[in-house]
Formats: sequence, C-alpha cells, structure tokens
Amino acid sequence: MTTTLASPKHLGAGCLAALGVLLFWHAAAAGEVQKQPVFVELFTSQGCSSCPAADQILGEIKKRDDVVALSFNVDYWDYIGWRDTLAKHENTVRQQAYEKVLPSHRVYTPQVVIDGAQDLPGNQRQDVLDAIQRRASGQQGKRVSFALSQAGDTVEVRIGALAGAKPATVWLAHTVSSRTVNIGSGENFGRTVTYHNVVRDFSAVGRWSGEAMTLELPARGAPGELTDGVTVWLQTGNPGPVLGAAQLKLTQK
Repeated sequence: MTTTLASPKHLGAGCLAALGVLLFWHAAAAGEVQKQPVFVELFTSQGCSSCPAADQILGEIKKRDDVVALSFNVDYWDYIGWRDTLAKHENTVRQQAYEKVLPSHRVYTPQVVIDGAQDLPGNQRQDVLDAIQRRASGQQGKRVSFALSQAGDTVEVRIGALAGAKPATVWLAHTVSSRTVNIGSGENFGRTVTYHNVVRDFSAVGRWSGEAMTLELPARGAPGELTDGVTVWLQTGNPGPVLGAAQLKLTQK
C-alpha cells in the first residue's frame, strides 16, 4: 500500500513502501563516546507491511560511526489487525509534531527524519544515504560535541559549547539494541521481524544555552524494560533542527 497520513486526525490504512534507515550504535561497552554524527529517526510499525524491509536495513547498517539513529514504533496502524508490541503513543505524537514543521507536511511509515530538518521515504535507500552525506557535509562546524560515559546506574553527559547557537532542549532516550517479534496477525501475519535501537522511553531532561554543560542522567529506563542503551540529543524547536547527538551501549549491571 502507498497511503500516507495527511494529518494527525486522518489516519488512512496502508503504508508507504519500505526500506532504509541508517543507524549506528556509538560506544564501546565501558568506553566513552565523542562524536558529531547525523541524527536519524525511523518511524515504523509492526502493522505496516512496508516496514520490515526498513527494519532489516536498520540492522545491517547500525554500526555506522557517522550516524546516531533510533527506531520509534508508532501505534496508529494497530486497528488494522495487529497491536504493535513495541509501539508507544508518545512516539506517534512525536511524529505528528514533525508534520507541522517538516517541508513535506506528511506522516507515514516507514518515515525517516534526518536531524529534525528533513524527511524522506525509507524505501529510497540511496536518497537516504545521500541526504545523510549532504547533512554531514553541510553541518561541519555547526554541530555540538558530546561525550557520554557510564558510572554504574548513571550516565555522565558532557555537552560542548557552540557560539551563536540557538538554545536547545536536551533529550534522553532509553533503548533496546534489538528485539525480535513474531507477528501473529495483520498485514505482517506470520513474519518474524527484528527491530533495532528501539526507543522504550524518551523525555526532555534539560536546556542548553550554547555554553558547555554536564549532566548526570539515569542509565536505565523503566523497570521491566531491560534497556541496554542511552541516546542523548540536542534539539531546537518543538521539534526542530538537531544540533548534536550521541549513543552509548551500557555495561551489564
């Protein structure tokens, strides 16, 4: 299917054809991350027949060191026969907020959003690769540096300074590196799909005003989620362009 979502109030049935999102897991288990990569979000759904190919591509290229990427499972396809076991309504709300500010003014799956500034269909693999490269080249000297390190149940986040930058919100997400789901009904009935860097919760944790700052944040998500990763990013607007991001794979307790 190729139906897209014209607005948050009109959720048509169907999905845009699939493929691609790029992602990377920045970190050694006990190490520290210092990167200035491009931030990529994939909005996906277990109820979308076009999405499994995009989820697979995610898994293939998640070791790239020039991308921080997250998978947000949305819930608006749940009514067509399968309730997404990883979906969070707040993921849907985030995607709908992008509709108001991105040039396409569209919501669909699989949708890739790059640095909070551009979206494109996830099935256009080369287009996604090219968009990431252009963003990386065009943002040289305009991105904020990050350093993440773990100390037990805490992650220390050191965010650099950037002269002339707009104030931004510091966001934190707790993630699961991979989760395999056997889908029992709906468009993907009978398929087994693995999802990567799955967001289990995310929240605003501070404000950055252009000066260097350090935060201590919880390493783990809600009890029972068994999260094993942390992503932190700086984002202007609500939402808007991303100024920097980093990911850290957590050590075992």
